Amino acid sequence: MYYAVGPLLALLISLKYTQQQNTKHQKEYAALVTKVELLETRNEQVDKEMLQKIMTTVMPIAKAVNKLNQEVGL
Repeated sequence: MYYAVGPLLALLISLKYTQQQNTKHQKEYAALVTKVELLETRNEQVDKEMLQKIMTTVMPIAKAVNKLNQEVGL
């Protein structure tokens, strides 16, 4: 009798433990997915801001170089 109940009990306990771990990992996965999505959107925003800052910095330099080239005759 005990030789059948022991493995069966171990099987039931392991199935319950596996189910709990699975739900725990699903919650962690969902949290990580939301963090990644948030980081992706923030990264896109930073890229756009950086492009605007670079353009505002480079445009006066490019205009000045063009003006110098016209004055020198290049």
